[in-house]
Amino acid sequence: ATEQTASAGGTSNNDTQTKKDGSDGWDAVWSDDEAEADKDGLSETEPINERKNNPTSESNKRRKVVHHRSKLAELLQSCFDAKEVQSMGGETYADVTFHLSQMGPSSIDVEISSLCYGIHDLDEGLPLLHLASMWLLEACQSHQSFEAVNAYLHRFLHVHGNIITRMDQALQKENEESLMSDGPGEAEDPQKLKLKEFIETIALLREKQKGASNRLQGKMQHTICLLRHLSRMV
Repeated sequence: ATEQTASAGGTSNNDTQTKKDGSDGWDAVWSDDEAEADKDGLSETEPINERKNNPTSESNKRRKVVHHRSKLAELLQSCFDAKEVQSMGGETYADVTFHLSQMGPSSIDVEISSLCYGIHDLDEGLPLLHLASMWLLEACQSHQSFEAVNAYLHRFLHVHGNIITRMDQALQKENEESLMSDGPGEAEDPQKLKLKEFIETIALLREKQKGASNRLQGKMQHTICLLRHLSRMV
């Protein structure tokens, strides 16, 4: 009995020693991890305190990355953003015209089509369509590269003409309803203001394009008349 008691006592002592060694091993592992974390400055409570004390550090880590749907959209936006800091004498959208002049017809068609994919895409497509209309307006007023600019304008109206017509009709309908209603005027929606600006730009673009076309036809007619007159003198 004494031997059994001694053996049982020895076994319990061995189990206690094993558990103690195991716990010491885990403590050593955790202490090593904490030491490495402290050495690198990555404790569990430190990032939370740093975020509370330094809110700008978190915003610096999460910088907004803007991905444009096409190179044309990127150039239109960048030219518009640089409009205020640009000199008054230069053209605002000259880089856009140069970019398209280096491309083929199919590539140009893809670039123009990417500006807006339909009525469902007006939240992002309407500002790009407005920028494109301002670029075409400036190009018509520059009296340069008439054939190329008219080709760009033709593709722009061919691709997005249905959207422009539907927006114009919706805007006219809203204007008629607002005139017929006798209620107090409400604050206009920012989206509607953008739509009005776009339609006004399209109307001005139509006027300037027609004026540039008539101007070119007048020069051609003047040249033909001179050739006829000189041919009769010979």
